[in-house]
Amino acid sequence: MSEPSFSSARRQSLFAKYRHFLATPFFFGFSAHVLSPTSFPRRLIGSRFDLPLTDALWFGSHAGITMYLYTSKHLQSTNPFERLLYSIYGSTMFNFGIGLSISGGLLCIGQRYIHYIDEIFDAIRFRTIK
Repeated sequence: MSEPSFSSARRQSLFAKYRHFLATPFFFGFSAHVLSPTSFPRRLIGSRFDLPLTDALWFGSHAGITMYLYTSKHLQSTNPFERLLYSIYGSTMFNFGIGLSISGGLLCIGQRYIHYIDEIFDAIRFRTIK
């Protein structure tokens, strides 16, 4: 028996709901590594992989958060260049908050902020302001 395929709309809905989980491991890994570089055992990864690991975590963190901001509702009406510019700016500002506790707080507050802006955008767009 073959499995039913997901429709394109279903895939987009799942991606929109879980896209922030793509950036989270990179973000926490990068912030933990910068805060305490010895948190990644050098015996397991070796010292020659330390810099590539740091770069990969840093890049993944920036790419994931940029993608999250780029696909947010509040930037949908801007042109693609400005969306990308604002997303990269937001990712850079967000990723400079290094440290595991600071990163966790910024991640939660940042997500709440984006949801707040998206709700305002929906209220203005559909004229449902109370």
